[in-house]
Amino acid sequence: MYKITSVSSKNIYGTMNSGTVRLSNLTSSDRELIMNRHNLNTLEGFTDNDITKEDKKLIFELHRKQLGEAFGFDGDKMFMADQVNKDGSYFEITSEYVKENPKGWTDINEDILVITDKVPGVVIGHPVADCPVVMMVDENKGVAAIGHCGAEMIDKKLPIMIYKAMQEYDCSCEDIQILISACAGDNWTYDSYPRWATDNEVWRDCITEVNGEFKIDLRRAIKKQLDSQGLNNVTFNMDNTITNDLYYSNSEARKNVLKLGRHFEGLYFNDKKVKK
Repeated sequence: MYKITSVSSKNIYGTMNSGTVRLSNLTSSDRELIMNRHNLNTLEGFTDNDITKEDKKLIFELHRKQLGEAFGFDGDKMFMADQVNKDGSYFEITSEYVKENPKGWTDINEDILVITDKVPGVVIGHPVADCPVVMMVDENKGVAAIGHCGAEMIDKKLPIMIYKAMQEYDCSCEDIQILISACAGDNWTYDSYPRWATDNEVWRDCITEVNGEFKIDLRRAIKKQLDSQGLNNVTFNMDNTITNDLYYSNSEARKNVLKLGRHFEGLYFNDKKVKK
């Protein structure tokens, strides 16, 4: 059997999507890349507007390569779901799909990605900033599923939908291990009740008003859904992306440009077999 390896880039390798590349979050390797491409000796006077679309593409590819080297996988074999459908649909990354898309990172409309141990070394995950990623693994069945569980998708009960996808592969709740990535802590607040919170049962005791501010507890909302399905093998990464300097944060980026970016959270089946 193959063992699962979880992947968390934090902000060590730079932002993990091209759309958030800025001068404020360039790594030393990024700066060198840009100076070489633009025949510059320094970036003094260079602005965000001077960073081209191709610069951003190459920087993102560089970050994927560096992350893969650090965690032992090929940076071209990374995939994410665009979550266009928002109905719990899932998509399995097969060996045929990997061969057809040798550079990875394709357009996938579905909400949940699934891999099996038939594609060792292929990574599924999401670039996020404050949102948790829910990862479910059944190593005995050789199946893993993953979903970006931002507040809107929690409201739609995506954690339960990920479990339903696992059940399609005959995985039982007793055998599923669940990992929830770092996310915004309970200091994440809105100044009014959030519009995305449409399901009162989902958010009961998870959104509380304190002195006119609404505090949102994403972890508790996820745990409630997992508990309702009898899923008990749950591990939370308790790092708070808002306050922890090792992570990017959408919420904190409004005040601190150094927090602008996306860190990658995901997993893959390690291609080194272990005995059962």
